[in-house]
Amino acid sequence: MKLFEKTGKMALGSRLRLLTTKITDDAARIYELYEVEFSPKWFPAFFVLSEDGEKTITEIANEIGHSQPSVSKLIQEMKLAGLVQENMESPDKRKNVVALTKKGFKISDRIRIQCLDVDAAIECAISEARYNLWEAIGEWELLLDQKSLLKRVQEQKQLREDNNKRPHQ
Repeated sequence: MKLFEKTGKMALGSRLRLLTTKITDDAARIYELYEVEFSPKWFPAFFVLSEDGEKTITEIANEIGHSQPSVSKLIQEMKLAGLVQENMESPDKRKNVVALTKKGFKISDRIRIQCLDVDAAIECAISEARYNLWEAIGEWELLLDQKSLLKRVQEQKQLREDNNKRPHQ
C-alpha cells in the first residue's frame, strides 16, 4: 500500500490493524466454510472454556489478556448464541462462573477439526514467507513488555532534544 511507503514505520499500528481486519474477515468466512455459527472475536474466551471447563469472568480476562468488561460482553454474546451458561453452581453469587453448554461443546468439537486445517494453512504460509510472522510477533511482544513503544519514543525525543541543545560547531 502506497500510504505505508510514504509514512514509513510510524504507521505500524495502522498497518497491523489492516492485517488484523484481513485475517479476522477470513476467520469469519472460515467458520462459514465449516458451517459453524461463531464470531472470531469469541475464540479466545471460548477456547479457554473448552480447554479448562468452567471459569470466572475474571479468570478468563486474565488468561486472554482482555479487560473484565470486554470479556463480560463476549460472554453475553456467546450466551445469546446458546454457547455458554453463567453462574454454574457457584456458592458465591458475586462470582460469575461460566461454562460451555451442550451446544458449545458440540461446536468446540467442530472447531477443533477446523483448527487442524487452519494450523496447517498457517504453517504453509510461514514456509512460503521470508520471515516467520508468528515468531516475530512473539519477539515484539517480549520487547514491548520489557520497554513500551511510548518509553522508546520518549527516549528518542529526549536524545533529539539533547542533541539540539548542544552548541553546533
